[in-house]
Amino acid sequence: MVKSGQLYNIYESNLIIIIKPNFMSVLPKLQKFLDENKAKYDVVEHKKVYTTYDAAQTQKEDLKRVAKTLLVAADRDYAFVVVPGNKRFDQNKLKKLINESRKKQAKEEGEKPKLVKKVKLTTEAMIKKNITKKMGALAPFGSIYKIPTYWDKGLDKPKKVLLNAGSFTESIEMTPAEYKKLEDPVEGRFSK
Repeated sequence: MVKSGQLYNIYESNLIIIIKPNFMSVLPKLQKFLDENKAKYDVVEHKKVYTTYDAAQTQKEDLKRVAKTLLVAADRDYAFVVVPGNKRFDQNKLKKLINESRKKQAKEEGEKPKLVKKVKLTTEAMIKKNITKKMGALAPFGSIYKIPTYWDKGLDKPKKVLLNAGSFTESIEMTPAEYKKLEDPVEGRFSK
């Protein structure tokens, strides 16, 4: 693990260790976003994993400290949902939170709220068609994609959380407060 958002590969050559920066392994938009916002984070390199459970096992971390990132469809809109790895998201609780958030925003803007009727997980095809052509672990920073993000308050408990870095071989580690300062997600309890 390397501090200040830098990821390095270490090569040994005749007992001399050469440290060479490796910026290509992290989703470039995410790295740029974090650095431009002077975020305090660490990049954690690990073996290739495809699930939150495997990420926790590989990194020998408690599953409740590893954030699970989901992309959901709220009717025809999309949203990122970030929940503790040891929980499942509750579609009904999330629908209620989204509608409460929309009512509040509409009231502030003096408009009628557009309430959500159905919340469901997206498919890989939906992601490729509407979000990104590059498939991989989605980083839970909806602001990069101009999509709202919902943060489950169960992730506030750990001192630091591990987040997808837009890669199957890296994670981002930061405090929940740092993440929320950067992303300004809608917060609530929608996991079970």
